[in-house]
Amino acid sequence: MDKKYDLITPEGTRDFLLEECTARRKIENKLMALFREHGYSEVITPLVEFADVFDVPERHFGTESMYKLTDSKNRALVIRPDCTLPIIRIAQTRLKSYPRPLKLCYNQTVCRVNPKEAGRDDEIAQCGVEKIYDSEIINDNSVAELAKEALRLVAEFTGCKPHFEELQSHHSYYTGSYFRGYLSNHGKPVISGGSYKVGDTFAQGFAVNVNAITACKCNPNPDTVRIALTKGRVEKECIKLFAKMGWEVSGYADKGRQLIFTIPNTGIELIVAKSPDVISFVENGDCDIGITGKDMIEEYGGRFEEVLDLGIGKCRFALAAKAGEDFYAGHEIKTVASKYTRVARRFFLRQKGMDVKIRKIEGSVELLPLIGASDGIVDIVETGATLRENGLEVVEYISDVSARVIVNPVMLKMKTAQIRPILDKMEEYSKNENAQR
Repeated sequence: MDKKYDLITPEGTRDFLLEECTARRKIENKLMALFREHGYSEVITPLVEFADVFDVPERHFGTESMYKLTDSKNRALVIRPDCTLPIIRIAQTRLKSYPRPLKLCYNQTVCRVNPKEAGRDDEIAQCGVEKIYDSEIINDNSVAELAKEALRLVAEFTGCKPHFEELQSHHSYYTGSYFRGYLSNHGKPVISGGSYKVGDTFAQGFAVNVNAITACKCNPNPDTVRIALTKGRVEKECIKLFAKMGWEVSGYADKGRQLIFTIPNTGIELIVAKSPDVISFVENGDCDIGITGKDMIEEYGGRFEEVLDLGIGKCRFALAAKAGEDFYAGHEIKTVASKYTRVARRFFLRQKGMDVKIRKIEGSVELLPLIGASDGIVDIVETGATLRENGLEVVEYISDVSARVIVNPVMLKMKTAQIRPILDKMEEYSKNENAQR
């Protein structure tokens, strides 16, 4: 039988090669040396643990994100998805008699299942600390201070700008406050931690994402602002807007097959992509700003901030069916066709409380009711002309759609002086354009 997967690694995992290995080992050694200087002792926990270790209400990740397996006795096991809970297990058992606070550090990997093709690492190398107490934590900010020191260390190592913030927790996992550390070249936190309680155990700790540090060291990004535009109508309307904002984009029409267009004298690069890719670029920090339709935002979601409605390409999500037919009549489960399956599912579940069959269609969704393959469709509607020409009508409007500006929240923090003026200028000129329409 032919082998299919003997030359590749599983999705979410990767090989580290050559200079990446050197960079990874260097930063791991630097971090662990820092932790030891502050009195932390290293522990190593098994890669495979009993699932019961992570079956606690304080867990900050879902069971669906754990890699699961069974042993020869059919007992449930997981590949280590987190370092904190196994260290709590150690503190409650083998190190139970040791004096508190108990200061432990680690350098090991965790494995979590991420959404398919999300471009995220399932296997993440982490260095971190856990400080475990015998009672409630009072006025001890030493772990946060150590996290700041670790962030300064990795910033110096990578040549990136650091940013540290402390926040008040509204999460069941953290008690009191928690903190995040960022680097200017990475779109997500590289340090995360805070105070927490697991069962009767009080502790503070943080983890450093070594994969992210390695990437920042080996793949430095230029100090520019990248804007991803959705190809087509949004792209054309945005270029008109940029011209009115005073940006020199007259050469954009002649860029040919050039994939990145640099706006002269601005430090801004434009990238054109399909809507789902715009969202992916912003979410992963490849681009700082993205402009895409609200329809794609509603359908795909993601880790970004929606900051501005440009008022371009206005239309609406709508439920439509054959003209003259009562979509809601009868007791049978309805079949609904849509390109936007998540939008359709949320509408019927949250707004209608209906159980429906959702059928995903990429092409002319209006065809499905005509051939009896669906009772209705969920699609974006501008004038309704296409519906009328095919004997369909709007049953109900769902929500408004237009071009929106999204930003990577980390990049907004790290590049505020560069990004905020761009957003302000977009808002000013888009308001003027909308007022004149």
